[in-house]
Amino acid sequence: MRYILISLLTFSSLIAAQEVYKTTEPDGVPLFSDRNRVGAEKLEIDPLPTIKIHTPVDRPATGSNKLSAGSETPVYARIAIENPVDDSVVWAKGESMAVFVVTEPEFVSGTGHAIGLRLDGKLTDVRSQRGNITLMNVDRGTHTLQAVILDSSGRVIAESGLVTFHLKRHSILHKR
Repeated sequence: MRYILISLLTFSSLIAAQEVYKTTEPDGVPLFSDRNRVGAEKLEIDPLPTIKIHTPVDRPATGSNKLSAGSETPVYARIAIENPVDDSVVWAKGESMAVFVVTEPEFVSGTGHAIGLRLDGKLTDVRSQRGNITLMNVDRGTHTLQAVILDSSGRVIAESGLVTFHLKRHSILHKR
């Protein structure tokens, strides 16, 4: 019966607009059909849950990062973490975890600025001149993450909103 229900749920998109009936054969085997037969019970099937898939935000290509008038400090209109997505579950593959940070205008290397990360409120030692950052040895569990732009003296000049993620890691107790 379990296999029949799994098959029924697998093809539920085909039968979503149809009615489903259940009858029981004389030997006790259940039979599911889209036809109403004598003694059949009409089943009420709940709609399948849907998930929201994250798609990256389209960013217009920028030729260069404009500096504020009379200054060498870029003006960042936006800094955001695109990966991991807020309230997402992240499966760790090995000891590293990828983080993707975007800025508008595009981040400029050579200004003495760096992109850093705050993990659970503490600034990590990881700095990058690009938006792809790798965090190492993050413990499993729920964490908060925030991207920051640091000037050459280490001061925070811009920061993103907080992103919460749930890191899952296979246990060595349950080897595959």
